[in-house]
Amino acid sequence: MLITPLLLLCVAICLSPTASVIDDFKANFQPQVTLRTWEQAIAMAKSFIAQLTLQEKCHLTAGVRGTCAGNIGSLPRVNFSGFCLLDTPSGVGDGVLYSTAFVSGIHIAATWDRDLFYQRAVAIGKEFRGKGVHYALGPMVNIDRNARHGRNWEGFGSDPYLSGENAFFYTQGVQDQGVVATAKHYICNEQDTHRSGVMKGANDAIVYSANLDDKTMHEIYLWPFASSVVAGTGSIMCSANEINDTRACQNNKTQNGLLKGELGYMGNILTDWMGSKSTVDPVLSGLDIDMPGNDEYMGYTLVPFVQNGSIPESRIDDMATRIIAPYYLVGQDQDYPTVDLDRDTMENNYIINRKVSRAGMILLKNVNNILPLNSSVNTNIYIYGQAAGQTNCGLEQTSWNANCGGALYQGGGSGFVRPAYAIDPLTALMQKGRDDRLQIRYITNQNDFVSINRTFSDRGFQNAKCLVFISAWSEEGIDRTDLYAFDNGEQLVLTVAQNCRQTIVLVNSVSQLNLERWVDHPNVVGVLWTGMPGSEYGPAVVDILFGDYNPGGKLVFSLAKNDSDFGTDISSIGDSNYTEGVFLDYRHFDKYNITPRYYFGYGLSYTNFSFDKLEISQANDDDKNSPVSLYKQRRMRPYNNFGHSGLYDPVYTITFTIKNTGNYYGSEVAQLYLGFPVQAREPLKILRGFERVYLEPNESREVALVLSRKDISYWNVVNQQWIVASGTHTVWISTSANNADIKLQGSFSV
Repeated sequence: MLITPLLLLCVAICLSPTASVIDDFKANFQPQVTLRTWEQAIAMAKSFIAQLTLQEKCHLTAGVRGTCAGNIGSLPRVNFSGFCLLDTPSGVGDGVLYSTAFVSGIHIAATWDRDLFYQRAVAIGKEFRGKGVHYALGPMVNIDRNARHGRNWEGFGSDPYLSGENAFFYTQGVQDQGVVATAKHYICNEQDTHRSGVMKGANDAIVYSANLDDKTMHEIYLWPFASSVVAGTGSIMCSANEINDTRACQNNKTQNGLLKGELGYMGNILTDWMGSKSTVDPVLSGLDIDMPGNDEYMGYTLVPFVQNGSIPESRIDDMATRIIAPYYLVGQDQDYPTVDLDRDTMENNYIINRKVSRAGMILLKNVNNILPLNSSVNTNIYIYGQAAGQTNCGLEQTSWNANCGGALYQGGGSGFVRPAYAIDPLTALMQKGRDDRLQIRYITNQNDFVSINRTFSDRGFQNAKCLVFISAWSEEGIDRTDLYAFDNGEQLVLTVAQNCRQTIVLVNSVSQLNLERWVDHPNVVGVLWTGMPGSEYGPAVVDILFGDYNPGGKLVFSLAKNDSDFGTDISSIGDSNYTEGVFLDYRHFDKYNITPRYYFGYGLSYTNFSFDKLEISQANDDDKNSPVSLYKQRRMRPYNNFGHSGLYDPVYTITFTIKNTGNYYGSEVAQLYLGFPVQAREPLKILRGFERVYLEPNESREVALVLSRKDISYWNVVNQQWIVASGTHTVWISTSANNADIKLQGSFSV
């Protein structure tokens, strides 16, 4: 029942395999409120704070009991009703009703499409606003440093630039709807083992410390948080782990030094739940809000510490101002809805969810163009694997149960969204079978090898296409034990491939997976990475399988041949030493000349593209339609916080031409990698730009990428500032981090 209206709508409106109601969907991207600058918001906040007593100001600094995951208490005397905070980052979380389970962070990043980054965030922001929620506790911008990290599915992958662009447009999309975005978890929360002193399932007092140097901090882990600050985020959540042996939420260097000092951050810092462990040190180190507040480290507890001089009242005023300013910044004083967590605010968000779901799927292997399937010819289809169908345990699976199985729409933990509905691939394929008169057979019990083997003798099997669905789950609180598929999925693939000459594997995974046991099997002729695709999974994957959508997603991490090739892993002891420095993922593979199975940035299409006419020039915004002017227009909001350093000023424009030389409408992601002079001590190449370009067959288009001053700079640990190294900077335009995929090369000298 859930799937029929959507598919009938597409059938009725589709003009071609590449033009549909989904493609034509345009959300209302105009801000829903009158937005303010930080200067305006701070002035209004100070005016409000001036009315408050010391006790009332302190009251704002700690959570209280309430209907939301986090609650800032009301102050009836001054007609302040408080704030509601709820988990995200992939929709309205914490088990509320009528919420869209959007594609996860790792999936939206794989679209490599800033417009889609923003559109998804707009839809998420609308749902939060409609329910009267003031703070969305996202985006999650921690770097995918460890392939086994249980929360990688929430974030944006292994590259700081790509993560930063996602963070920027997530913040912008959510705050344009009047909802405060909350970048998390600040900082270096790249594993959940020993994250906060208690590892799931163990009574363990160890808290891990992420130990790293200054250059690594700035160029990798601080980068996406800096992008959030520049975008104008109103809140940042500090993490539960330690950084260089000091807890994140009472770390003076990272909070006062880096965030509020160096980055000029003007919003508030709130704790991850139970992240605060004392009173005076966290406050003096920059913490503004303690969540959920029942530990009584802050709130009214602060009053005697102010009275005895341990905490200056000016610091309390600063905390209160930072708490109230985002309220005015995004216009929550303008007819903001009352809190009703179960109010239906989904509207037609299934459309954008399906759009981003298929845009983030990645075609990894396509021997002899086995895909797309032609439903008038490929009429005999066999489906294998529990990951094809619906879970046995319902849609509220916030943690893993091996008896449940089923298609995965998202991972688990606080980032889990209770979906109002979810459509699995098997259901969507059955619908396709009915409409196109296909012969479909399936077995979802992947351990029933008696039944599986029996299908190989079926009438007509020799001409069948075999779709094998495998999956890998992870969740907050516990890291993955390995990088293999659930329930021995590798054996399922091999069993089918040994008997079916046209086996297509669909990988429904939270993050990195080891494919080596089966990917080179000669009968595995197609591999589609379906990622963490949200509740429109079924319709989205059918669109790709049958050519109604041309896949164009790209990997946001490398897939290694050996797990040890990554060079980093979860630390089982108290310290996690970031000794790899800035040589993470593809940078590490380049440094040690390691060939992965599939490179960062890799992904195939049903069509082909050519590149030509690379030009590099200094940035110029004299023309309002110039690349630099358009770059600025795309990013500007009243609440931006670009600072005064000129670090984000455009300095170079890179232009080139892309042409679709194939027979399908499709997209290519042009990726700009930059090589630095030796002085900078940087990896061989670093991602510093990208654009996803959609073209009709034989259509060509000029693409312009803009480099900011920060993009061409390195962090100088002696001078403690971003420096542009003297010498030649090499520009590579590529379609992945593989040197063999470089299409154009140029350079500029500074």
